Amino acid sequence: MPNGGSDCCGTCWFNAKNKGDAGYDHADDPEPPFCTIRALAIDNPFYMYCSNHPHRRPDRDPIPIGPVFTGNESGERDIWQASPDTEVVRQHLLRLLGQIEEHPTSEYPLGIYIDEIVVWQAGEFGDKRSIEHLQRIVSFDPTATMENAFGRTREDLVLFAEEALEKIEHGPA
Repeated sequence: MPNGGSDCCGTCWFNAKNKGDAGYDHADDPEPPFCTIRALAIDNPFYMYCSNHPHRRPDRDPIPIGPVFTGNESGERDIWQASPDTEVVRQHLLRLLGQIEEHPTSEYPLGIYIDEIVVWQAGEFGDKRSIEHLQRIVSFDPTATMENAFGRTREDLVLFAEEALEKIEHGPA
């Protein structure tokens, strides 16, 4: 079954059609695809993505993180649906910001990494409670890496944190 990456809504355990399972086992089931954590109908499940997918959050994190993206066969991804903006979501982002470490961990290599989405979303929300966490992340060594992380560094994360701080402290550009 062609798709834009195995981290799509079509393989997510939060897709009601998948009956709580991750993977392709229910791809041909007759139920419509529906995201249970965002209460969102999924138009094209094998070309839609979010950061709560099992490849990004294997601990089955049910609080929405960041936007929902659409994608295409060439791997491009664009925002389709903004993140829900509730106090529960904001508190969750603050907890996740506090858990980001200087050295990256191994993660599914397509799309945007979970910690980068968390930092970006903090900037989009403009929540001043994020400032201390973002300042800590800005101080990370951008060349920090770890073995088996697909050559991943913290360069993009530090840039996302700088941009988020700029938005929060001075407003959008």
